[in-house]
Amino acid sequence: MILIDTNALVGLVDQSDSLNKKAAADFGKLSKRNLYVISPVLTEAVHLLRSSQSRQLLIDLLNQFQIKICPVQESDELWQEAFVWLLGYWEHHPDWADAMLAILSGRERKFRIWTYDSEFKTIWRRPDGSRIPLAV
Repeated sequence: MILIDTNALVGLVDQSDSLNKKAAADFGKLSKRNLYVISPVLTEAVHLLRSSQSRQLLIDLLNQFQIKICPVQESDELWQEAFVWLLGYWEHHPDWADAMLAILSGRERKFRIWTYDSEFKTIWRRPDGSRIPLAV
């Protein structure tokens, strides 16, 4: 089970994005797996994909490859855990989507994160201190 980060999602949709070729190649390897997105990632992606054409490509990608919305049971506890995580890494400027990906990978051990943010590999950890497993 793979959670897709914003940079991979935008890279897939936007041909002018610097990650487009890499994301497309990685997608070829990952597309047969169960792929999920979370709402903070979709929020960022829609913000970055400004044109109606690119937003339609995003919708088509999600539908065609059955990329599902991750069923996250949001709660005060989850939010508090994300805020604590954010404060722990404040000097590296993570955003809400980064926090939620890290927290969810700790709660559901089957999740791997598809991201090109180097901090997921080098700095950021799950709340228990373990490494965040990456899809690529």
